[in-house]
Parts: sequence; structure tokens; C-alpha cells
Amino acid sequence: MNFQPQPAESAGVEATPNLITRVIMAFTAPTNLGAALRRASPWFWTLAIVAIIGAVIFVLLPADVLQASLEAQARARPEGQEAPDPETMLMITRFGGAASALVFTFIAALVTAGALYLAFNVVHGQDATYKQHLSAAAHVWWISLLGFAVVVPIWISTQDMQTKLGLGLLLQDAPETFVGYLLNNITLFGLWMGAALGAVESGLSGGRLTVGKGIGTVLALYLIWVVFQAALSTLFGGFGA
Repeated sequence: MNFQPQPAESAGVEATPNLITRVIMAFTAPTNLGAALRRASPWFWTLAIVAIIGAVIFVLLPADVLQASLEAQARARPEGQEAPDPETMLMITRFGGAASALVFTFIAALVTAGALYLAFNVVHGQDATYKQHLSAAAHVWWISLLGFAVVVPIWISTQDMQTKLGLGLLLQDAPETFVGYLLNNITLFGLWMGAALGAVESGLSGGRLTVGKGIGTVLALYLIWVVFQAALSTLFGGFGA
């Protein structure tokens, strides 16, 4: 029997891993994932599935958790301001939050890809395309989805949707200072995403950028972002926290 190789195999070109394999690589072998994304850079469905799952999880949150969040917002409302109808607000919070999850996932990935393009192409002189950076961000966003899935049971048990898995857990009270907001915004999964994305960028560079420099660059961008969030929260009383 004569074996006829596929065109990619006959040309000596490796096939791009399927979606499941690529997602697993984002967790276990991000540098190799970056090398694979040099050949092809799928991003839309990689990101869309994350957004859809995140929105579904939000829709399925228990009503008492959402109600506790609304009550916390009501306590922060200025005195004399009329409270909206609770049932209406609950529905708006549930489906509005799900819609926001869908939209924000794409916006955040698009902005992240732009920051990566500036940091790695302009500053480090790499030649990756915007689409390749976007594909890298889309795959690493699965780590964020895992973080969301892990924190939801904690929200349910504590009835507090402001809880984050990070340095904010070291605070005895809710953050009310710049340092407090800064610690609250540095999360374990945020750091994991930064490290994984830096490793992906190293692989995406074709070996011209070390893993350490890639991780260091992305974590620096992450630190700039959390400082910005903390500054907003300090100025506007928790906005952006």
C-alpha cells in the first residue's frame, strides 16, 4: 500500500493544533503555543467561546448573590435618591452583566493586542502581526475564564461579588486607599495570564525574544493597568475596582 502524504506533511510544514489542543497548550506549554501561532493565528472562535461561557455563567448566578450586590450598591447611593424597582434591577443586572461579559471580552482582547503590538513590535522590534498578537491574547483568555469559574463559588458562599483571588484577600476590610485598591486589583489569575502571555509572545517571536523578557514585558503592562485601575478607584470611590 502506497502512503500518500498530505500537502502540509509533504512540504514539511506542521499542521496547526486544533482548538482543544491549543487551549491546553495555553495552560501547559505557552511558548510552544506561540510558535504554533506563527503558522496560523485563529482568534475569533477561540475568544467567542470564552465570552459565551462567561456570559452563561453570569446568567446562571443565583438571585441572592445578585441581590446582595444590588443592596451593596443601594447602601452606597446618596440619601434621598429613589431606589429603582428591585425585580427590574435584578433582571437588568443579570442580563446586562451577561451582555457586558460578551462585549468586554472582545474589547479587552482587542485593546490587549494593540498594547502587545506596541510593546513587542515597536519597543522590542519584533515582526508579529496584530492578528498574531490578538490570537495570543484570545488563547490566554481561557485562563481568565478559569479564574472566573473558580471565583463564582466564592461569590456564592460569601454573597460578595467584589471578592477577587489575589492580594486583596490580605486586607481585613474593603479597600479604600490607593494601596488597598492596588492590592485588590493584583489577582492570581491576572498574574498567571501575564506570565502565560509573555511566554506565548516569546514563542511568537521565533526564538528572538527570551521567555524572561517576554514575561517581564507583559507583567509590566499588567502593572500599569492595575495602577490605572487603582487610581480610578481612589478618585471615584471604587469605580473600576
